[in-house]
Amino acid sequence: MKKSVIPAVIALSVIGVAQGGDFGGKGLAPLPPPVMENCLSYDFIDLEYGINDFGDNFADEGELYGVGFSKSIGSNLFVTGGYAFGGYDFDWGRELLDVNVDRYRLGIGGRRSLAKCVDLTLEGGFEHTDAEYERNSHLDYDSWGYYVGPGLRARTGRLELFAKAFFVGREGDLSQQYLAMMTSDCLGVDEDGWLFTTGLIFHLTEQLGLKLAGEFGENDNLYTGGIRYEF
Repeated sequence: MKKSVIPAVIALSVIGVAQGGDFGGKGLAPLPPPVMENCLSYDFIDLEYGINDFGDNFADEGELYGVGFSKSIGSNLFVTGGYAFGGYDFDWGRELLDVNVDRYRLGIGGRRSLAKCVDLTLEGGFEHTDAEYERNSHLDYDSWGYYVGPGLRARTGRLELFAKAFFVGREGDLSQQYLAMMTSDCLGVDEDGWLFTTGLIFHLTEQLGLKLAGEFGENDNLYTGGIRYEF
């Protein structure tokens, strides 16, 4: 009796190990990959480098470096924020001015699932900008603004696409006032407008991805590239 039980136990053990993937077998199919509970993460950090396109002949050589983040609050809410610093050259007519800019953003958003790996978002927040004109401190300004609008995120495989449409209002932004002294192709002081953002993320791993994006405003555009780390 004991002699017949022992071979049976050994046989069952070998079959169990083979099915679990620890024993190679030509006829055994590999286990399926783990299923992701949510393929769109709202817990991430972005590191970016950007180039400005001002759309005129008076501002040039614009670039910035930025960091942004998103942190989920529960299942449907998230907070966002970011800091960017950079600069550009402004042709004042008789002088070329170096302008240094610091920008801060902080907001909150909500998400609603439309389908698997497709979310509709709504975000709103505040923006603060400090601008310093080298050797011309009387031109310095700081402005406050707000933004609000919908967005869309979708992912298939490693590729994620996103788009946002923000209505933006600012107060104290004198950059367009200075531009008005040189050309009529400018916005009014503190003029409200729209800011459209679109881009893609190629996920290299579950945590790391490459990001390309563009921000398109009433006059100025910004093109960025960087990495996203999800946690």
